[in-house]
Amino acid sequence: MANFDNFSDKEWVEGLLRNDPDVIVSFFYKKIKGTLVHNLRKVFPYQVDVKEYITEFFLHLQANDWKRLRTFQSEYSLTTWISVVSYRFFKNYKLSMIDSRGVVTITDKWDLQTEAWVEQSDTWLKKDIMKAIAQIKNERDRKIADLLLMEDKAADEVARQFEVSVDYLYTIKNRIIKALRLFLKEYEP
Repeated sequence: MANFDNFSDKEWVEGLLRNDPDVIVSFFYKKIKGTLVHNLRKVFPYQVDVKEYITEFFLHLQANDWKRLRTFQSEYSLTTWISVVSYRFFKNYKLSMIDSRGVVTITDKWDLQTEAWVEQSDTWLKKDIMKAIAQIKNERDRKIADLLLMEDKAADEVARQFEVSVDYLYTIKNRIIKALRLFLKEYEP
């Protein structure tokens, strides 16, 4: 692997746009990893799988032939730009989940009432949960919610199926349940 210590912002961007694997690994897992970890800790007050989220951010930047990265303007520092873009990405990634009307903000407070709602076996509640799950915009999260909450599949089985760590799966599950709780509040008698 080449030595990237003296790369300019322009060289980093050019290497990323070429999809150079050495540049990609060095950039995301060495040069800006500290910035990304800092932003993850600001956005997620609980433990998250750093590698999974860095990968999500990389995929976001790489989408549509690096469309988002192409908006970078060289009069700014690339590190500062990445800091702002990644913070917004992680915040939006956390907050945008379900609700047919748009974005639902999710509180970070976990309580046992949420678990109790999901565990109830009443038919009417299961119907409402199914209706809420159907509103999840992210197809992967919708499938995970269905498997974990409706089909009661084991977490390690679902994690293997979606090729994510069990810890990351619990992060996804917690985010889904919090959003479902807000959605289901509308149906309380």
